[in-house]
Amino acid sequence: MLYDNPYENGPPLLLSSLRLYIPPLRLVSAAMWQVVQQGQVQDYGMLEEFVTTATDIVPELLSDGQRAQLILGLRARLVLELCRSEQISAVEGIQQHLNRIQSLTSIVDSQPSNADVEVSKPKFVELVESLLKDPSERELFFQDVFPVEFGPKYDSAIQMLMFEFLTRLEKLLPIPDLEQTVSMLNAVPSALEQCIQSVPDPRQLRTLLQFHRKSGHLDSIGNGGYTVLVSSSDFPSLSDSKLDIAVISSSSFSQQDCLAAAAA
Repeated sequence: MLYDNPYENGPPLLLSSLRLYIPPLRLVSAAMWQVVQQGQVQDYGMLEEFVTTATDIVPELLSDGQRAQLILGLRARLVLELCRSEQISAVEGIQQHLNRIQSLTSIVDSQPSNADVEVSKPKFVELVESLLKDPSERELFFQDVFPVEFGPKYDSAIQMLMFEFLTRLEKLLPIPDLEQTVSMLNAVPSALEQCIQSVPDPRQLRTLLQFHRKSGHLDSIGNGGYTVLVSSSDFPSLSDSKLDIAVISSSSFSQQDCLAAAAA
């Protein structure tokens, strides 16, 4: 996912503006992609849960093999990170991950495997159990084995699988245009008032619109035809008014009386 720098014409948008501009699910997808790109392993649990839920509902997002490899790959990497941190208090959580890995072993074994994400065999479970029991073996593993078996090639394979998943998810959920959105809103009349109440803060709207204006997006809008709803000739001029300002100013009505009359 390579894009031109969107901030060359100004500072980056804050999260409040991004939430106003970008659909929530796409924002989440972008965040997940950055998590994988940056190797933020501590968040792999969230990624795994999202992938599992989405592919349970829509299996077509990934093949059985891709799905199992991605889920297992994310889980395995997270488990090893927990082992390396020596958080023995997290043994129960690690065991839950291992149980999930064991439950998916049969699915993975029946599908073509990815050689760079090979964590589906029961030996991985045995490895983790031994790492938890033997500190010296754990130290040796992370010094000699981990950089080779779970290094850059492993991370690249995880990225490729995640990219495939997010790309297909985006195709499944295209952003509706204005006409489609209006139709959806008409189907749920009770939602209209809630949408009106969610009109953005003027400051956030100003920031967002100024950002896109500086980016040159206004040039692509053009000046289309328009219909005149009200002409200036429809309004009487001050000279045509029957109100005599001088009379009003010299009348016995006080300012308070005028305000009270206007309020009435």
